[in-house]
Amino acid sequence: MPYYKYDPVDNKTLAKDSKQSHSSMPLMGPVDITESPEKLKFVVDVPGLSSKDVHVRVTSDLLQISGQRTEYTVEEGEQVHRMERSTGRFCRTFRLPPSADHQKVQAHCEHGVLTVIVDKDAELAKKALALADRAAESEGDGSLNDEFKAVPMSIFPTPALGKIVVLKSDMSILDAVNMLSDNHILSAPVRDVDMPDDAAWTDKYIGILDMIGVVFHMLDILELQVDTSDDFKAEIEKVKAFRETTVKDAITFARFGPFVPVDFENGNLLDCMLLGGHHGIRRVPVVQVPGGDLVNIITQSALVQTLSANLPRFSGVASKTMRELGFGDAGYLITINVNHPLKEAFQLIRDNNISAVPVVEDDGTICGNISARDVRLIVSSSKIYKLFGMSIRAYLDVVNAGRENKAVVCSPDDTLEDVITSLVQSRIHRIYVVDAQNRPLRVVSLRNVLKKFVKEPEGYFGRYFS
Repeated sequence: MPYYKYDPVDNKTLAKDSKQSHSSMPLMGPVDITESPEKLKFVVDVPGLSSKDVHVRVTSDLLQISGQRTEYTVEEGEQVHRMERSTGRFCRTFRLPPSADHQKVQAHCEHGVLTVIVDKDAELAKKALALADRAAESEGDGSLNDEFKAVPMSIFPTPALGKIVVLKSDMSILDAVNMLSDNHILSAPVRDVDMPDDAAWTDKYIGILDMIGVVFHMLDILELQVDTSDDFKAEIEKVKAFRETTVKDAITFARFGPFVPVDFENGNLLDCMLLGGHHGIRRVPVVQVPGGDLVNIITQSALVQTLSANLPRFSGVASKTMRELGFGDAGYLITINVNHPLKEAFQLIRDNNISAVPVVEDDGTICGNISARDVRLIVSSSKIYKLFGMSIRAYLDVVNAGRENKAVVCSPDDTLEDVITSLVQSRIHRIYVVDAQNRPLRVVSLRNVLKKFVKEPEGYFGRYFS
């Protein structure tokens, strides 16, 4: 049976949702992209469409343009002589540069031309440049691509009906945080309630809301005060903005992950490995096409667990050491002293857009880890919220005597197989490479691990990632 690769823009996956009677009439016209020191400009031909027909979303570092041209309804008594206008749905995604400020986006559609302007921030570019690490970002050689491509999406257990938590776009921020906290998760896809059940996934889902960004925004409004109440939930319930701001409106300040799905029937493990590794998408939705029904969510952790279960098949890569893979030397790493206040660790995570920060003693040796996971504890535990202004050392002593915040480490001479085994056994999303004195040299994330096994062929996802 010939291989059928899922492409969110290709007619092979959208054909059942589209009716194109004239191949030379594309649903979405060509795109002009220009850049100045202050902004990026996207100009798109969308003939015959108005602002209500086009959706512009910026999630993480992706700009997504989607829309629909509806079919003309033949009125009673009319005789059709020719129907050449294309109808159906379209979607295209562009990766934004590090300098793009995703919180400052303007879009307007006039006379069939869509213009999107994204402001630039030079400081964001400098920060991204400092964080860039060529060794960490390098991909594999692609020799395992075909093997991953042959593995269907059915390899992943399908959640029971109703087990996938989905947030509604019209629910309040407070209700969303409570829902995530009650289900012990940090993120969930957002369903646009204004879209019908039979809408395509491009219209049905706004993105994936990350509770971390919401909590950081709440803490900013509360001015990180801990002397008014011992209970974080009780405190935020007093703030009108949290009760009345909807999830859909939170896209302006919260961390929204992109909703970039894989087709359950036609997708494969290579699709997920590339999305989770090369493109850094932490949670890959799996949908049924047509219809866009959400049937699964594949996390980066699930992908690494799959590698762990099949390590003998990948010994050519897994047997290499951290040093051989480029992780043996010191890289750019943000640390925090164990005697500093806990709130400073969260400020570092927020300001540098990272998921964790290693905790070090005065002599530089690693002694713990503060990550996004701890945000969930702040929401759910009044005791932790009370300690928010105390030292990290006190916090580590409170949370299960520090076991929940133990830093997982490896040496430059440990193999990738050793690292994967440690990550899976500890259920942690990162491992720190340390020197002989137990001082952290760099962090290796799940994304770094996934990238070492695959290499994205040119044009693999078609025009979806431009």
